[in-house]
Amino acid sequence: MLPMPVLPLLAWLLPLCGALGSRVAIWPWWIGFAICLGGALCSLWLLLRLPWHPRRAVALLGALPLVLPAWFLVKALQAHPINDVSTDPLDPPTLRWASQARSAADLPINPAPLKFFPDNPAPLYTRTNRSQVLAEARGLMTELGWQHSVSGQGLEAVVVSPWFGFRDDVALRLFEGPKELRIDMRSASRQGRSDLGANRARIQDFLTRLHGRLAKAQGTTSEP
Repeated sequence: MLPMPVLPLLAWLLPLCGALGSRVAIWPWWIGFAICLGGALCSLWLLLRLPWHPRRAVALLGALPLVLPAWFLVKALQAHPINDVSTDPLDPPTLRWASQARSAADLPINPAPLKFFPDNPAPLYTRTNRSQVLAEARGLMTELGWQHSVSGQGLEAVVVSPWFGFRDDVALRLFEGPKELRIDMRSASRQGRSDLGANRARIQDFLTRLHGRLAKAQGTTSEP
């Protein structure tokens, strides 16, 4: 059995090594998850043995990393079991770039219609012209650190998560109506059957920020 002072160290190092190793592609994400699980078990053991531990402060410090998997578990229980979200689930934007970039180890692209729930994100409507919307959307994607390119429907992008380095595919579609421009967005995970609400949150955050940028740009252009 490992000496007790070693367990708090492992409880911190294993999650860091598991996640960073997956991010820099030393091993696949599922191995990184397994390594993180080992760290969580170390933390759980320390927590269960806390009342009898001779150095309770050290044991408590080693149990702290257990907060992260507990948070993920709560998110998983609260989130809808989906990994592909769009403002137009019946006719979502096409992921053409993703169809070329995804490997055999990634999930296949879901066909339409997509699953959706009552809290599904809504499209954005604007009277701003298409070229200005594209410019603001590209600027926002660059600001967020997304790799993006122009497509026939609008824009496509790849988003890399900060922790495990998961890659998600994003598509932005612009449709010009008689009076307004409709902006639809799609965000789809390459790994995992549930995204823990990440795709929905990404769409809502992006469209909220884009709305603010468009309003600011319109205010600037309308000034004398």
